[in-house]
Amino acid sequence: MNEEEVQSVQEMMRMQLQKVQERGVGLYMDDRPASPEEVARKCMQEQTVYMPDYVLNDMGILEQVRFDRIDPQ
Repeated sequence: MNEEEVQSVQEMMRMQLQKVQERGVGLYMDDRPASPEEVARKCMQEQTVYMPDYVLNDMGILEQVRFDRIDPQ
């Protein structure tokens, strides 16, 4: 991917995570709260794909989205 494509994907990911967070869902990266910008930036700086963990509450409603084992470069 060239730099422009990386920027585009990063922005799309940030916007999607922001919408999720605006609905009251917590975002976490390596067991600590994180912003949509931070998650998108760190995930896109590595050349790998991350599968987030979706945490539901007792009623089956999405409560958290967790990204673990992110390289802190």
